[in-house]
Amino acid sequence: MGPAEGTIRFEARAPRGGFGRVVKFLFWLVLLAPPLVTLGTCAGLQGYVLSEDDEVALGALMFGASALGVLWALWLGGVPIMALLLLLTRGRRLVIEHPRP
Repeated sequence: MGPAEGTIRFEARAPRGGFGRVVKFLFWLVLLAPPLVTLGTCAGLQGYVLSEDDEVALGALMFGASALGVLWALWLGGVPIMALLLLLTRGRRLVIEHPRP
């Protein structure tokens, strides 16, 4: 059922509540932090991977591979879950109808 012929209809969203703001902050944190930590892990292990000692280099490679695997899993698993929570915590829809002037 549409608005009456003599009215103007405006649809908007109410602001997020406190929980919604926390979810939005956590969404951006989950979205941006793992790639940055991944780059930091790669940069931090460079000295150990290039070590003359083969055991140190191998250990650094194994640690780096496992750390990157965990970060990718958290990132790829966390983003859809947080995006769903972000959509579910939007403000409610407001419909304002006003008669034409």
